[in-house]
Amino acid sequence: MRKSLTNWLLALICLFLPILSIAATTWQIEPDKSSLKFTATQNNAPVSGQFKSFTGEINFDPNQLKSSQIKILIDMNSISDPYNQLSDTLKGKDWFDSKDFPQGIYKSNEIISTGNKTYQAKGMLTLRDKTLPVVINFNQEEYSPTHALMKGSTTIKRTAFGVGQGQWSDTNAIKDEVKIDFIVSAINTQKK
Repeated sequence: MRKSLTNWLLALICLFLPILSIAATTWQIEPDKSSLKFTATQNNAPVSGQFKSFTGEINFDPNQLKSSQIKILIDMNSISDPYNQLSDTLKGKDWFDSKDFPQGIYKSNEIISTGNKTYQAKGMLTLRDKTLPVVINFNQEEYSPTHALMKGSTTIKRTAFGVGQGQWSDTNAIKDEVKIDFIVSAINTQKK
């Protein structure tokens, strides 16, 4: 009985060992070397800002894309702009309503390779309690066993998330499309 139990446990370990070995690398974002910026268009002129605080759960390996996943948590109250003139307005009820919806979330469903060191993440973005599909394109600028640097972008329609309500829902003065650019510098948490 003991021998059969031992054989069964060994068989179970052998079965799960390949699964454990193909897990993607876990990365920790370096906040001081990363950025999350946006650019909107108002009266045909670009208006930019950024979210100064965001964290993430990143499991990524270019050789193991099927087991790679990205989850980014954005502190909506950390929004800022170059002249600090728009931040309070954008936190308000008509825009991000960061008091009632303090967090934005992006979670990937699939990551695919689109070329040499270029990738596409297909996932869901949640803003103001609305969750919609968003595709993000990004490049692998640096990648080593201990450090990774990715740069990417996407474009979303602000009104689909209810960002810009009332008089601001009109897309003539402030265009619907908002470009999001990011730089993520991260360290491998498994390599100490």
